[in-house]
Amino acid sequence: MRTRILSRTAAAVAVLLAAGLAVLTPAAASTMAGGVASGVAGGVASGVATGAEAISTGTWMATASVTSMTFTANTDQLSTVSNTGTIALSAISYKVTVSNPASGTPTFTLATCAVAWVSGKCSGGAGTQVGGTLAKNSTTTVTSTQVPPLNGAVYLEVQPAAVTASVTVTLGTSITSPAQLRTGVKTSQ
Repeated sequence: MRTRILSRTAAAVAVLLAAGLAVLTPAAASTMAGGVASGVAGGVASGVATGAEAISTGTWMATASVTSMTFTANTDQLSTVSNTGTIALSAISYKVTVSNPASGTPTFTLATCAVAWVSGKCSGGAGTQVGGTLAKNSTTTVTSTQVPPLNGAVYLEVQPAAVTASVTVTLGTSITSPAQLRTGVKTSQ
């Protein structure tokens, strides 16, 4: 009988704690745990829920259409990054790996544009450079606040300089939760 009363009391207190309507004292914790106040640091087991919280669940996914580019001349190459997730982004990171060519010291820059590139121009301009100059035989992560909207895209251009031998640039996307998401989320990712 005592066990049934204690378990009912524990259930009621758990509901009240979750609602922020009760504060659990060490004595009550000891009673509900059958005389053992386990998990209580320093003899204090209290908490109060205040304010409103919004929890969203969803997925974020941004993928590049072209992830590997081989350059044999100083000709820009393009990739489209699409957001196929359900959560809007506030930033996105790109991991850029430049191979080590047989000769020369090529460098690269990465630029973004909200609209598709036309003849090397972003709506009449040069686009927005992301990060600095990328050197041969390096892996660099750069972050951009120009992000693909939900069900939309952002357009990348990899701009080479001083290419004299075949060199490969590999692109990867990375999104850090919650720093690069527009809303706080609870997710299993």
